[in-house]
Amino acid sequence: MQWSKLKKRVEDNFADSIKGRIEIFTTAYRRQDEIARSWVVIDGEQEVSLTDCDSWWEQGAYFHEFTTTDCLTHKAVNDSERMEGNLHEAGEFSSYDFKIMCFESLSISAHDCIKSEHPLLRVIGVLHRKLGKAKVKGMQKDSHPMVAYFAKFRTQAEAANKKI
Repeated sequence: MQWSKLKKRVEDNFADSIKGRIEIFTTAYRRQDEIARSWVVIDGEQEVSLTDCDSWWEQGAYFHEFTTTDCLTHKAVNDSERMEGNLHEAGEFSSYDFKIMCFESLSISAHDCIKSEHPLLRVIGVLHRKLGKAKVKGMQKDSHPMVAYFAKFRTQAEAANKKI
């Protein structure tokens, strides 16, 4: 599936309270050996950037251990190794991971997304329109800081829309 179609389908599944505020992107730098980068923008500010280079250099593999692939994978980052305030560690996820999880999110329910071991799939699940507010609020306590961050973002967006 082309990225533009995948992007549209994933973003169409976002909750109404965050549609238009959050966008997902990816690009490949063809002159640099097809190295790719994916990123998430909230209210015009880049919040997450995932590059294949960082994944290879920092982790020694392009794929996270929870990404379904036959290729070389790297272990998940332990909570004890996390830097305070980072949504994810350098190279923890690649652009490959992001695109695979976006595609996978289209074939499973939002509830299955948030039950996944893969933090990127849980993030997509938290943003999904079919996930209830109570479940989203509960995800603010997720062990992965990126999942907790996006759950908090959606919870705040829901609360702001309620006031309007």
